[in-house]
Amino acid sequence: MAATAASSLSYGIGGTQILWVPQGLLEQIVSTHSSYQTHHVDLQHLVNLISCIFQNATVSSSKGVEQYAQLTDMINKLETVDGMRQALENIRSLSCEMSCCVSTMASSVDETTMQMLRRLKDYSWNAKVVLAMAAFACSVGESSMLVKHRNTDPIAMYVETLKGHRYTTTDFTVLERIGLFKAMIDVANTNLAFLAPSISRIPKEAHSIKDAIACFPTAAYKILRIVLQITSILSKKKDHFESTIQELNVLANEVSHINNILQEKLTLCLRDAEKYTYEDITIRITKISISEFIDKIMQYVRIQGFENLRNKHLLFLISDLDISIDEIKVLNWLYQRNDQMYEIVWLPIIDLSMSYDVKRFWELKQLMKWSVAVEPTRVEADVVEFVKKEWHFIRQAIAVSMTSAGEVVCQNALPMLWTWGNTAFPFSDKTEEILWNSIDERHGWKLELVLDDFIVPELRSWIENRTTFVCLFGGGDISWIQEFTEKVKYAAYAAGVTLKLVYVGKNKAKLGLSKTDLSRDINVIESEFRWRFWTKLESILHAKIRRGKTTTAYKTDVVIHEALKVVGHGGKGESWAVFSMGPDPMVTTDGETGLTIMSNYLNWRQDTTGLRFLEGVKHYKEVIARDVHGCIKVHLPVLGRVPGIMVCPDCSKVMDMFYTYRCCDE
Repeated sequence: MAATAASSLSYGIGGTQILWVPQGLLEQIVSTHSSYQTHHVDLQHLVNLISCIFQNATVSSSKGVEQYAQLTDMINKLETVDGMRQALENIRSLSCEMSCCVSTMASSVDETTMQMLRRLKDYSWNAKVVLAMAAFACSVGESSMLVKHRNTDPIAMYVETLKGHRYTTTDFTVLERIGLFKAMIDVANTNLAFLAPSISRIPKEAHSIKDAIACFPTAAYKILRIVLQITSILSKKKDHFESTIQELNVLANEVSHINNILQEKLTLCLRDAEKYTYEDITIRITKISISEFIDKIMQYVRIQGFENLRNKHLLFLISDLDISIDEIKVLNWLYQRNDQMYEIVWLPIIDLSMSYDVKRFWELKQLMKWSVAVEPTRVEADVVEFVKKEWHFIRQAIAVSMTSAGEVVCQNALPMLWTWGNTAFPFSDKTEEILWNSIDERHGWKLELVLDDFIVPELRSWIENRTTFVCLFGGGDISWIQEFTEKVKYAAYAAGVTLKLVYVGKNKAKLGLSKTDLSRDINVIESEFRWRFWTKLESILHAKIRRGKTTTAYKTDVVIHEALKVVGHGGKGESWAVFSMGPDPMVTTDGETGLTIMSNYLNWRQDTTGLRFLEGVKHYKEVIARDVHGCIKVHLPVLGRVPGIMVCPDCSKVMDMFYTYRCCDE
């Protein structure tokens, strides 16, 4: 929790004497703190480690085998915690500052405390306390190691001499006996509790939170100062150390008193947290306006200090943590080729009433080539609710297109990006209308509409060579694929055309067969390229649906007619084929029809060799498909809004619509 201004803390701790500081000092303390915390890390791991170190310091080396094993396991886990590297660097710096303060006396305890606070300026007040405790535990652990091994390992004595330790004879059981270690662990746990998601959801105007926030700066200052005082006392030689037990006991009691005050504040906050459940919050925030929402989003951007976003067209990528890796890879590819026309900012949305997968968040963040607005728990509840209600975010990622002036020009630009790539900039409804108007509905079902040079780098040369016959196909039936490709190869050879076979799997959710399953002369589209192909088709359908091409246009709009067939067959994992040649419109068939056409090539070849080969395929398909009825099922993800009425591309009847609830792609 961050303090908003020094004025809010002018009364210190509301009469609690132990936390009182002069107004001038209070202002100095607050000035060391950054208003926007940019360093976040799961501190529970550190608190566990601190406790384990203190326990190990109070046992003999012969009895500490089990504790050492536990400590080793904790240290190994730290390597998997995102953001921990920066935290550990800060802990090492704090530990060095503590050592310098007590060994050289170059600066006073007060000055060093301020230096430590400035070093931790990008952490919350509560996190500062935990990191300071970790730095103290680091010194205790080092001393304990030298105590236990100085008589059995010459290196330990050598290190002790080089580092100038003068207190390696310290009996750490004394610190445990007077309750110092317990007091430190307790106050670390209390500060950690203030960082829980349930506390962060309490409105900042709530009395409990305001009262707690008022305590944090002085509490953090006092605790860090006490840690330095304890370090200074422990640095004394043994003959002096024994006479300072009482002084250590007083400091331990001070830590306990501060912790009791914080515990009282925490209890009130936890009580309020139960009131401000997620459901209650959603009721309170339904009146947020678009301007207020944009202000909050831009505030996240300002928090991170993204100067490269200033005066830029922005795409706010909104998703949960289940966004696919393939989707990120495709968007990375487009983003890196946009000639700085726009910037992308990821706004991660999670269920605020539940914990989330921190490791997954950082994995996704590292994959993305663009900026991340804020860590998921920092996204306010009213923002989450607005995105869901006003922009119809359910589960599938959306990208809100916003001009440099803050005007929203499209609530979901992703279908435009998947269909047209960066050509769709500035991702407005008007731009999309212009692009679709440039496509002939009767003759627009062409290879370049469903493929691009991201999926197939050789695409342009295929289209320009009018004697290249391209066959896209999919499905998981290996026997059909073997027979079909054999017949296509024979027909293409007999017709005197160059054949390109492209296998694009079942659909974007099911990979289908791999390169090892198919012959070498088949181009197998995999991973993000396959995802791109199927998402491109789905995006075409979404665009057509939004433009009303569902009930009345099925006879004239060949694009939606044919795209429905491919998505329908692919959605069920059935076999299908699409034939293309040069710039001419493609021919779409189901698997059996495609096999029949190629198997009977000798019956219809006549004058269909060379450039007339695709024309022959189309004509023969019309002959054999007159009495064939092959209705399909189409599964489309909900990209913001539920699709409208659709017509079967084969029988022209209005299709039934069902709701499908699915937790994952498989």
